[in-house]
Amino acid sequence: MDFSGVIAYPVTPFTADGDVNEAELQRLIGSIAVSGVDSIVVLGSSGSFAYLNRAEREAVIQSSVEAASQAAPQLPVYAGISAVGTREVLAHASDAEGAGASGLVLSTASYVPLTAEEVATQCRAVAQSTELPVCLYNNPGTTQFDFPLDLVAELAQLNNVVALKDPGLDAAVFRQRSETLSTMIEGDFCHGMSGDAAIVDSSNSEVAWHSGAAALLPKFFVALRSALRDDRVEDVIAVRSLLDPVLRHLTEQRKLSGLHSLARACGWDAGDPRLPLLPVPGSQHRDMARLVDQLV
Repeated sequence: MDFSGVIAYPVTPFTADGDVNEAELQRLIGSIAVSGVDSIVVLGSSGSFAYLNRAEREAVIQSSVEAASQAAPQLPVYAGISAVGTREVLAHASDAEGAGASGLVLSTASYVPLTAEEVATQCRAVAQSTELPVCLYNNPGTTQFDFPLDLVAELAQLNNVVALKDPGLDAAVFRQRSETLSTMIEGDFCHGMSGDAAIVDSSNSEVAWHSGAAALLPKFFVALRSALRDDRVEDVIAVRSLLDPVLRHLTEQRKLSGLHSLARACGWDAGDPRLPLLPVPGSQHRDMARLVDQLV
């Protein structure tokens, strides 16, 4: 099933000059591809999609698909296509398909918060422009639009709208939305959870896990999901005890800056986030590096 299991969202590495570091990106993607995750999504929020131009985004997808195909030919590589304008969204969708992406992730990015009708119109336009599977991304904290379930169910009637990525910060709300969606949508539809800390706290291995940290600490997320699925309680506790300090520190940082700090602490030449975003202060990065060093 598309958009199921552990879905890793890598950062896009940058050089000291702020250019995309394609060599390091390929090295990172190749490593993730053989880590046991179920798929990779480039150009999500973690991948700085909002700070890259069209040519850079297409190059990121091409490099990532190439690196993943060499390391794990069957592993899906999906691509985020979000943009403020629908014309740009459709251009990114076309580029992603041409670059070999296995599917698309779409959030409702807009300077002016969108209405349900505007979101529906954009999603239908994307679905009609491609045969690739599409995952809707509900990110109300950033977009100021919270996908109502009746809209999700309506869009799921389109043949290639196959998944929803939902915030997992409120476990009770997520569980209720998941249970309600299961009564509204027939056939395969993958409801996924985002939020690294929420995922690790969750006891639900049935939903998909969409995670930026999983791209940098993949073996721990894969191990946790396996332990939950097999009801190995001691292993669940052990993995959580290792991940919790790192993820607590990560949630205290600005999201994208914190992920670049985590990437560097994990040994990747991720560089700093692209300006105007600033890196985390040196003291906070040293704390992150110390916590990562304590992982076994």
